Amino acid sequence: MKVRTQQNFNRKTYETVFGISIMPDGGRRYCKYPIGHQEYKDYTQAYQAMKDVQKILDNGGRLVYSPKGSAGINKNEYVKIEMA
Repeated sequence: MKVRTQQNFNRKTYETVFGISIMPDGGRRYCKYPIGHQEYKDYTQAYQAMKDVQKILDNGGRLVYSPKGSAGINKNEYVKIEMA
């Protein structure tokens, strides 16, 4: 899986924030958004979180999808990261 940082806009506070997104193996889009990793105030915090999440995923961590089933490999959805 590939992980990247991205710039977001918080519509409640009207400020620019940074988050991370994940491209699943076999996917074509960065469309999985880890819960709790979308509201970083600056790029350096988001970049460090990206490295930490990438390390978890490389060491056997996995994405936990909605209990109702995944929206699909290339569909936007929020996911939880589970350590191995």
